[in-house]
Amino acid sequence: MEKLTKKAASLALQEKIKSLIIKRKMKSGDLMPTENELIDLFEVSRSSLREAIKSLEALHILDIKHGIGTFVGTPSLTPMVRGLTFHAQLHLQDNLKSIIDILDIREILQYGFAPLALEKIQENEVDELQRLVRIIEQNASLGHFSIQEEHQIHLLTYHSIKNDLLTQYLDAFWEIYQQVNADLPPLAISPTELAMQYRELVDAVEARDLERMLRAILYYFHTIRKNLN
Repeated sequence: MEKLTKKAASLALQEKIKSLIIKRKMKSGDLMPTENELIDLFEVSRSSLREAIKSLEALHILDIKHGIGTFVGTPSLTPMVRGLTFHAQLHLQDNLKSIIDILDIREILQYGFAPLALEKIQENEVDELQRLVRIIEQNASLGHFSIQEEHQIHLLTYHSIKNDLLTQYLDAFWEIYQQVNADLPPLAISPTELAMQYRELVDAVEARDLERMLRAILYYFHTIRKNLN
């Protein structure tokens, strides 16, 4: 019971710290009040405050710079990635549903944002997409997949939207998939076949052909999902 009470108190203190940040309209990178000021403000012990601050640091809400101070953190999906990766790995012992759920969300995001991405993408970004797909094709001719270039294509296609949250989500879902990849069934598609899918997607983007782009996105995810079912 004591441990539960201590945990509840720590969570309550974390909420007070977050409320303070909001109330004072602080932004990422702003210096937090000193430890002594927070102790006086919240009327808590030094050990309780430090425990709450460490917990908020783990969530990237706070950023501790030793010898300098504690700052408001930069938004990050890292804690979410760690949690989802753990649960995905845990449930892989039974079935692949957790991975398919993550894949579904990623597909909806990429499909839904495709019109805006096509509207805003710049010519230099299209040129870079073409460079990346050529590398994928070259590697495929040698029988190799191009994980890094594939990742960059997915991110660069949506870069001009300037939606940091979308970028973080796409990056996070890709990272989760890669971290559990060793426990997934081997891909039932050759590097050459996958390279052809990326070629179709990139050519559709260059042609500013939304219908073709959407078909390429759906087919890409259909291929992955078919491999997991």
